[in-house]
Amino acid sequence: MKYTLITGASSGIGKALSFQYAEKGHNLIVTARREYELNKLKAEIQDKYDVEVVIKPFDLSEPDAAERLYEELAGLSLENMINNAGFGDFSMPWDVDVTKAQRMIDLNVRTLTTLSLLFVRDYANHNSTLINVASVGGYSIFDIAVTYCATKFYVSSFTEGLAQSLKEQGLPMQAKVLAPGPTESEFVTQSSHGGAIAGDNLFAEDSFISAAQLASYAYQLYESDADVGIVNNRKLELKKPMYLYISVPH
Repeated sequence: MKYTLITGASSGIGKALSFQYAEKGHNLIVTARREYELNKLKAEIQDKYDVEVVIKPFDLSEPDAAERLYEELAGLSLENMINNAGFGDFSMPWDVDVTKAQRMIDLNVRTLTTLSLLFVRDYANHNSTLINVASVGGYSIFDIAVTYCATKFYVSSFTEGLAQSLKEQGLPMQAKVLAPGPTESEFVTQSSHGGAIAGDNLFAEDSFISAAQLASYAYQLYESDADVGIVNNRKLELKKPMYLYISVPH
């Protein structure tokens, strides 16, 4: 039996992704901090779809949490990994809460990198797919979210690099970047918490798409030959790599 691992699955985009993949018949491993919400998610999915759901409560911003999670998956076979866990911050650079910024870097960058590399190490020779959730802020810099955008620029360039390396070596695994715009989730609330700018009025109401629509776009990216899926003006744009990839002879 093969599983799709989804991080940050207890709410918002991660929860919608869980339902989307379950609807398509994928068995799931879902992880997030809130065990109660994961249990609710498992019950809701298994009541509706004939799939298996394994829950793994973890705070992936903690040191070594990514490694400990991956170790717990040793007896399970993965077909897909979706690194969705992450959060943002709305502050001008001189007003940033440094502790929050450090936690954001730990989750958005360190945890994602660790899980991605462990997955690539073990499954590069399999028909498997890695999707890392970046942001439109991974291809554009916003003055109220400079640190957040930097973490997502990393996610975008890192994942595009993995995708190109896998292709160049003729390996079957695919790596893809999902770059959402404003989405109905807890992101704005979390980004405002501990930040210097409230996010309530930063985005026009009609600029948001539902988490379910984004999950549908994610699955379109999954089934496509594209490396990047950018959600711009509420529409999905499927693209080839956008960063320059240079292969050094070795």
